[in-house]
Amino acid sequence: MSDAPLTERVWTAAWRRLQEAGVVAYAEAIRAQPSRFRAHVERFVAALKQARTSLDHIRQLGVPDARVELLETRYAVLLAGLLSDRGDERFEGPPLLVVAGIGVGVVAIAWAIAAYQYAVHLREHTALLEKELVARVEASREGRTLPPSTVESPSTARNVGWLLLGGLAVGALGLAWRGRSS
Repeated sequence: MSDAPLTERVWTAAWRRLQEAGVVAYAEAIRAQPSRFRAHVERFVAALKQARTSLDHIRQLGVPDARVELLETRYAVLLAGLLSDRGDERFEGPPLLVVAGIGVGVVAIAWAIAAYQYAVHLREHTALLEKELVARVEASREGRTLPPSTVESPSTARNVGWLLLGGLAVGALGLAWRGRSS
């Protein structure tokens, strides 16, 4: 495995923009009251843990499926954001919160808020794929065949569009937040 930071190995420019939009929108409020954002980070981490559990179960089934690699990549992308405080000179210092044994600072907290909907999507998508593959394995054991899958692969083009839209929404929320706190 490469020594490069995880974000450099798995992130696209769109993910970097989402992270930056989250930092711009939330950094000031996070610095002022980090504990106020604990629940946001906990929900983000819980969604990632549930997705990881589903991905691990899918791997144990031993069913080759290209969709699993796409979901593993999405998991790595989201985890990278949570670990991205390391090495960001703008926000050096001790962690502001410890959630699930991970010390997080401004960048990671902002990421958990900005990328939460992606963690939920990953959790739901992996759970659905897990359910489908378990049904296929059981049907195979019983000698039955199932119709072709209806669970789509995550579409890169469509997701980038949603990512950009999400980034704009985070930016708008940040502007509204700043206006409210002034």
